[in-house]
Amino acid sequence: MLVALLSSQYARFKALADAWLALGAMAFGVSQDGHLLAYWPAGHLLVRPSLCVPILLDDEEMGELRVAGLSGLHYEQRLRADAEILAYVLQLERELQQMTAELVTSQDQQVALYRLTQTMRDHLTVEETLRAVLYEALRMLKAELGYAMYVPVDAQSAFFVQLPTATLGAELLWQIFWQAQIQEQEMYLSDVAFDTSGATGYMLHLPIKVRGAYLAGMGLASTTNEFTSPDKRLVRAIADQASVQIERTLLYKEMVDQAKLRTEMDLARRVQLDLLPRNLPHIAGIDICATSRPAYEVGGDFYDFIIQEGRPFMFVTGDVTGKGLSAALLMTMTRSAIHSKARFMPYPTPESVMRQSNEDLYNDFTRVGVFATAFIGQYDATSHTITYANAGHSPVIYQPSEGEPVLLRADGTAIGILAINYSRNQRLILRPGDVLVVATDGFSDMRNGADENFGLERLMELIHTLRKYAAEGIVKGMFDALDHFGQGRAQDDDQTLIVIKRNEL
Repeated sequence: MLVALLSSQYARFKALADAWLALGAMAFGVSQDGHLLAYWPAGHLLVRPSLCVPILLDDEEMGELRVAGLSGLHYEQRLRADAEILAYVLQLERELQQMTAELVTSQDQQVALYRLTQTMRDHLTVEETLRAVLYEALRMLKAELGYAMYVPVDAQSAFFVQLPTATLGAELLWQIFWQAQIQEQEMYLSDVAFDTSGATGYMLHLPIKVRGAYLAGMGLASTTNEFTSPDKRLVRAIADQASVQIERTLLYKEMVDQAKLRTEMDLARRVQLDLLPRNLPHIAGIDICATSRPAYEVGGDFYDFIIQEGRPFMFVTGDVTGKGLSAALLMTMTRSAIHSKARFMPYPTPESVMRQSNEDLYNDFTRVGVFATAFIGQYDATSHTITYANAGHSPVIYQPSEGEPVLLRADGTAIGILAINYSRNQRLILRPGDVLVVATDGFSDMRNGADENFGLERLMELIHTLRKYAAEGIVKGMFDALDHFGQGRAQDDDQTLIVIKRNEL
């Protein structure tokens, strides 16, 4: 180091020599290990110097300053001060070299990490990501062996990889993984036995935090080289990159899964909408309007119309317990059972259709612990009579053209509750202007921001107010009133209704 300093700072040493020569010294020089590195004036070899002072750096002698022709305590103190100055310059030079080396190392690490980032960006699974990280770490640090493991919260997709394959004892590595996870810190081990040849070496293990928990880990091993501080810093940086990439990979997978789910739910919604009648029927003497608004993409409510030549017009409203996809599947079963019975029974009535549908669905509904309320109506255009069977369904409201609304209560249990459904045929004569509203409980159970129910009384008052409108106007008015009451609160339950109004004379 003194030779390098002499080369780079030669003018400084010559100025120091000139100062001593001006004081009357015969010669001035710098030596190292007994050999003169430089001396002034030329030709004077300082064989017998009168003053010699070492240049000390951290108690290590880096060289010596020599003076000939002068002696005494005063000159010795001055020469010692010059030696201390040179020692300080040497210290600065050493620190500069260290900083330069660290900068070079840091730059190399940044380049390596950039390459690692570019390598990992196309990997779409956690295993691919950790395998790529491990491969790059082995290449960067020139380690011989490496491993990585990942144990998610559910532990169902845990895995363990080694490079090269099966070179380290898996039992030992899992012990290290769990210990580092518990301690939440890296582990550096020496004299680790490798089971390939019985040789021992060094191992560095780092836990990797994923979404706030140490779910992954990676380690490097070498039989020859210890891991230095720069090596450890580089491995930490690699582990941090792995953590970020794993979280990005998990987020991407969740986004893909959510997109698939949305696609499936959209498909289920289209299928469910296709099961509902596409067009409203035109039945002589009555005005009909119906609609359904699920709380989620799909729901458990349904309505249906069965129109066959030579048979009375039938209509159905149903509500399966629950919401979402499971309710939609059960709704499809219920709607199909009722529809097929209404179409293919020789003489279908609401009571017989309800009874047969309950028999078909009872075992399946009991097995999964659900039930479905249903209202089946049959309209006779000659007598303007509605014959209906009500299996636990509400609200069903009859609003005469003049007078107060009446709540038509169910006389039987919901489908799937009992092996036999005891709903019986009931009859209702529709006079001109009379209205029948068959809704699901999503109307009466609607809540506002104050957690207050819309309720049956408010619903009946609303229908009484809307009774003069056509069926479509009544439907629109009911949904508008619910939206206003909810004050922007998300819908809690599916909302479905059929409105039938006897035409005015």
